[in-house]
Amino acid sequence: MNFFAYQHLLLLDLNSSGLFFYLAKDLQDLSSIDFSNLTLLKKVLNTKLCQENLLADEVLFEQLLHKNLKAFELEHYSLVFLLAPETSDLEKKAIKAVSPFLKQVSFVDRHFFYNFYLIQKRNFSKTKLIVNLFNDCVELSLFDQDKLLAYEKVLIRNLLLASHDFWQKAKLKFEFKQPDCFYFFNNNFPDKTLLAPLSKSLNLEAIEIDKLC
Repeated sequence: MNFFAYQHLLLLDLNSSGLFFYLAKDLQDLSSIDFSNLTLLKKVLNTKLCQENLLADEVLFEQLLHKNLKAFELEHYSLVFLLAPETSDLEKKAIKAVSPFLKQVSFVDRHFFYNFYLIQKRNFSKTKLIVNLFNDCVELSLFDQDKLLAYEKVLIRNLLLASHDFWQKAKLKFEFKQPDCFYFFNNNFPDKTLLAPLSKSLNLEAIEIDKLC
C-alpha cells in the first residue's frame, strides 16, 4: 500500500486575513488545474494568524488547520500552501511539522498561482498588474504572461503612493504594451474605499475578484 497516494489537491491560501481552503478534485498535478472545477470550501477570517502574510501564531494555525480538515472529511489528498514569497524555510518547516501525518505538503508562491488563475480565467491582457489586498498589507506583482517582472509587499496605509511608484518604475524599466486594467483581489476585505482612488492613481480600470473560482 502506498501511504502517500492521493487523489485530490487541497489548496490553502495562508495570509494575514486568514486561511482559505480550496479543493481541486481528481487532480494530482497542480499545473493541470481547471479553475472552473475549483471549489472554495471555506474562508477562515482571522487576523491573529499571520502578520504581513507571515505566520505569527503556530499554535492557532495548527488548531484551525486540523479543525477544518476534520470537518471536510476528505481522504487521499495532498496539501498545497499558497504563501508569500518572503516565507522562510524555517516557516515552511513549521507548517510541515503541524500538517497531518503522512500527508504530502508542497508550497507555491501565491502571486504565481494567482497569475496562473488570470491566464486561464481572465486573460484580458498579456501584461498583468495584480493587487492582492489583505488585512494588514498588499502584495503587488507584475507579470508578462507567466514571467514575473516585479514584486513588492507594502502596508495598506502606503498603498496609493506605493502602487503608483511601483507602476511608474515598472513602466520605465520594462517594455510592455500598456494594459487597460489591473486585477484587484479583495480577499473579503471589508473596506472598498481604496478601489476607486487606486484605479484613478494607476489610470487603469479595476477588475475586482473575491475568490479563485
